[in-house]
Amino acid sequence: MTARLGAALALLAAGCAAILPDAAAQEIYGLAGALQADTAERERASAWLISYHQALGEHLAASFTYQNEGHVPNHHRDGQSLQLWAKTTAFSPRLSFAAGAGPYRYYDTTVATGESTSDYSNAHGYGVLYSATATWSGAGRWLYQVRLDHVETKKSIDTTELVFGVGYKLDKDDESVYRGSEARPAAKRDELTLFAGATIVNSLGSENDNSVAASIEYRHAFGPAFRGSIAWLHEGNANLVGRYGIVTQGWYEPSFFGDRFTLGAGLGVYVAVDEEREGDHDAFAAGILTMTASYRIGRDWTGRFSWSRVLSNYDRDTDVLLFGVGYRF
Repeated sequence: MTARLGAALALLAAGCAAILPDAAAQEIYGLAGALQADTAERERASAWLISYHQALGEHLAASFTYQNEGHVPNHHRDGQSLQLWAKTTAFSPRLSFAAGAGPYRYYDTTVATGESTSDYSNAHGYGVLYSATATWSGAGRWLYQVRLDHVETKKSIDTTELVFGVGYKLDKDDESVYRGSEARPAAKRDELTLFAGATIVNSLGSENDNSVAASIEYRHAFGPAFRGSIAWLHEGNANLVGRYGIVTQGWYEPSFFGDRFTLGAGLGVYVAVDEEREGDHDAFAAGILTMTASYRIGRDWTGRFSWSRVLSNYDRDTDVLLFGVGYRF
């Protein structure tokens, strides 16, 4: 049920973005600050987020946000959200205010209960993220923002956070980049990338549960923003996992500034074998969500960064951080 809901939300977000006019504004933010848990002890932690915003009109916007809620005692939680925003300007044309709300898909590493064979568990669930922002438009493309977030859930802790940071205005490419024109050849649609990086197991001692990861990926553009990929992924041999297999994902990945760079989010299936899985070394399917960014080097080469979250059903979630060099053809 939760996998189907997550896929539906991703498809809804991609569909909304696809029908927007190409001139609609895009913005990306990086913010950091502090968080307080709504518990009896009122524990505090650091917090940070990355958020991509897409204008839907003068007073309406949509966003995709990755949010890291730090290390509240017994809770290491993060997640992604889709939000709709109402916005307006006040006092100055450069000062805008916005309020947003939407579903929050969270991943919480917490103390194990029940019949778990580990000392921790990876709890997945849904909540609601409520947000308010004040944004100052500075010189050029730079933006400065303060943001207040509140997360409400039924099966995990509720939190409130205050973060500050900067944003940047982007120019999403129109379809001419994909289809080409008399003045410019079409962007190359295929990419083969070799990756290396690290796997971090989402345990309560994750700083010690990591290993070297590697991957090879083929990616194809089906339009200006929609892509598909298939990859071989080896997560290495961390203390708790020895996992490898085939990853297939669908992507919303628009390009910016004349196909110079891309930003994307992908959702897919990871068919894997885990040699460290207790009592079962057969192939199984896990969910995988990935954020990626690429930068074109010349006509044919690309530098790419990908951050994947592998979603297991046996308390072996991982973050896989990969840097790669790709060839476009």
